[in-house]
Amino acid sequence: MSFRVKQKKLRVKIIGAEEIVKRLKSMESAAETILMTAAKAGGKIALDNAKQNCPVRTGALKNSLKLEEGKATPKRADIKIEYDKSIKYGTFVELGAKGKAANPFMRNAVDKNLDKINKKITETISDSVGKKM
Repeated sequence: MSFRVKQKKLRVKIIGAEEIVKRLKSMESAAETILMTAAKAGGKIALDNAKQNCPVRTGALKNSLKLEEGKATPKRADIKIEYDKSIKYGTFVELGAKGKAANPFMRNAVDKNLDKINKKITETISDSVGKKM
């Protein structure tokens, strides 16, 4: 049996931040670093929440949760929150299985914290380019 889970992507739009956009564009490669730092700051909120709400029997799944850096460009930065894929039951915990209810601790970590994540990303970018929002 195989399962596919579509990852949920979170897009953040900073409203009224034209000045920040101009500064990021002028920074070129530094913008990549700023965006990755902001993405990781927002991702840490979701990671912490996922760890807090991960069901624990042995602790292996919870202890394997990590934030992974993806690709960064001057316009975007990607991060992932994942668990060790060698822990085969992680998918069944998140999505459920026959006779076992789902416990979407990872998806809920993002869904229930969208405002906090957006705020943290905005604050991190604003602080990095020297403009308080």
